[in-house]
Amino acid sequence: MSNTEAHAEADDSLARNEILTDNEIIRTVIAEDDDDDDVTPVNLVKISHSEAVVALNTSLQWAEEQNLEYTKICSSDV
Repeated sequence: MSNTEAHAEADDSLARNEILTDNEIIRTVIAEDDDDDDVTPVNLVKISHSEAVVALNTSLQWAEEQNLEYTKICSSDV
């Protein structure tokens, strides 16, 4: 694409987009934030240190039983 074509395409894009003032942008963002009120908050479950250690040990034992190498554990191709 030549520079002339690129500039013409950019001009067309600007002509299609609505130009907003700062206040309009702020009102739009605030209105979008208000839409998030219907999201149900996630109840975080507190996991104790000992529960985390047990889970880690179980995971490591499973990995050893699968004869997984460290590189396999860290890759997404497991």
